Amino acid sequence: MSRFDSILLPLDGSPEAAKGVGCAMWLARKLDATLHVLHATEQPLPVREALERLRVHSGEQAEVVVHQLAGDAAAAVVEEISAHRVKLVVMSAGGQSASAGVAPPHFLGAVAQAVIGHCPVPVLLLPLKYREALPWTSMLAAVSGEAAADQALEAAARLAAALGLKVAVVHSDAGPPSSYADTMHHEYPSRIEEMVQRGLTGCQSEECRCVEQAIVRPGDPATVLLELVAQRTSSVLALGWHGAFESGRAPVLKRLLEEAECALLLVLGQDGSGAHLMVGDEINE
Repeated sequence: MSRFDSILLPLDGSPEAAKGVGCAMWLARKLDATLHVLHATEQPLPVREALERLRVHSGEQAEVVVHQLAGDAAAAVVEEISAHRVKLVVMSAGGQSASAGVAPPHFLGAVAQAVIGHCPVPVLLLPLKYREALPWTSMLAAVSGEAAADQALEAAARLAAALGLKVAVVHSDAGPPSSYADTMHHEYPSRIEEMVQRGLTGCQSEECRCVEQAIVRPGDPATVLLELVAQRTSSVLALGWHGAFESGRAPVLKRLLEEAECALLLVLGQDGSGAHLMVGDEINE
């Protein structure tokens, strides 16, 4: 049985939120998982009517269960994760406001921001510029030596193994080019190997074998990640972060939300430090 046997898809009925339907359905079929479709509403509908309103097409050869709950949407997501032992959340970065042509702050809607800031399981977040390309072909995972990035690599390796995909690990550094070039030849190969090994500590051997390449690139982390996604036509970019999204925090994630066209696999760090996105040496800037 797959580690990802229960998937949650929050929807609000908008075209923007519905961008996650195809990806979630595909994952449910590939992983032989139950897809839990969640709609926070005060007026539940018959299941067939609810699926139609939420733009979920039937006959997709996936087990779909609809949950219609009253109350706050983000709170409902967390509640359903616990109730149904959800292993992965799939959702769009925007919902009704984005569908109405109003770009949310940092290209992330209020519900999505609340979910990724509190979700205890990986969230596959689809940015506003997301372009669906199924089936997936490969993944990238950003490492930094921080616990959150280790956890993101572990999640990426496990998901890749379940899907039969390969993962390339990338470490970027915004330090001075001259010092970086010298360090890269002497110190970075062993450092990135250590990062990878630490991130795969909790993985089984077949999951570890999904990691096929480690890439070290100088430069701004967001720029490096976007360039590599484009060059490698990666389907998913895995990132660890610590939930702080206020002004001055998570600059890399904010740019990825604005520009990325691939899915972002976000893993909230479980060390409780309350820092920001951990990618390269930019983490403390």
